[in-house]
Amino acid sequence: MFKKIAGLFLAAAVMCSSAAITASAAEAEDDAAVAAADQSGEVSADGSSEVSADASSEVEAGNVIKFDVKKSGWNNVKSVFCHVWKADGSGDWPAWQSKKEKCKYDSSTGIATYDLSKTGNTISKSDGRVYCVIFSANTGMQSYNAIMNGNCIGDTLYCTGNQLENPEDSEKKANEAKWENNSDCGPEKKITSTGNIIGSAFPEGESDVTLLATYLVAYYNDDAKTSLTQKLLDELKVSPTQVMGAVTDRLNATNNPDKDTIAPAVEKILSGCTDPTTGKKVDKTQLDNAKKTGNKAAGGSSSNGSSSSSSNGGSSSSGSGSSSTGAVKSGVETTIVFVMAGLMVSAAGVMFLARKKKED
Repeated sequence: MFKKIAGLFLAAAVMCSSAAITASAAEAEDDAAVAAADQSGEVSADGSSEVSADASSEVEAGNVIKFDVKKSGWNNVKSVFCHVWKADGSGDWPAWQSKKEKCKYDSSTGIATYDLSKTGNTISKSDGRVYCVIFSANTGMQSYNAIMNGNCIGDTLYCTGNQLENPEDSEKKANEAKWENNSDCGPEKKITSTGNIIGSAFPEGESDVTLLATYLVAYYNDDAKTSLTQKLLDELKVSPTQVMGAVTDRLNATNNPDKDTIAPAVEKILSGCTDPTTGKKVDKTQLDNAKKTGNKAAGGSSSNGSSSSSSNGGSSSSGSGSSSTGAVKSGVETTIVFVMAGLMVSAAGVMFLARKKKED
């Protein structure tokens, strides 16, 4: 009889131990899930809070750019306007000197302030050099195209007093304009219709190579303008082969209907030039290859770099997950050790009682 009772006691102890193990494991998993949820909520809250704060502070700051009328030397000004557009020509933007372009002008300080939200487009601090801006007045004065990025928000543009040749009409002059605190932006670099180089800043994706490529695409059949090609190559210090590749890339990107006429014409122009980067006549085989394939290699490493950076961020997150899993396993293993110890104590107790009964 006693053996049956002892057997039942031992079986009950084993069942209780199993239940304890299961409950402990479930509890550990629940704790881990709650911790993960808390962590996720914390990141989400921080992230949304941060974005909200940034957006809010940007709006509160007016999301504005300014123009210094007094420093620019403009007189008899009553109204100032700000014309902003995307450098690549995309998007919808307010019309020239329309109501949406009118600035808030303080004649006592000479500062005109423009709220960028009036453009109907979102312009953020993180944006690169993808915008152009012109300030103008009721007097007919206006600044030359200035490149603008997100860092220019809150900055002040002003005319330096330097007169530039108008890129489209050499008989007109343009007022050079610069930002007070963003030297990498400022007057847009262009080649004028008479072959002169003006300005200093490029929008994103543009360079001295693409600058000359654009000029040749525009004037490929104008002998007077293309006769300046060697002069421009020397001044810009760019390779004719790279320029040819940029011409092909541009024609393909815009799906130019005359590309089969323009590309051979530009190749003929460049084939008689000297490469200022080597001091030698252009290699006609390389020039022809550039005409066929363009400069496809450009930008490849940058893309790979971004991918690598993203991958590193992923592995960091993965590491956090592994640490959390280890904590769960550790909790279960500790519980099992204690339960096994309890089983051993229970078994020892049963054996002690059985021996005592036998002695009695």
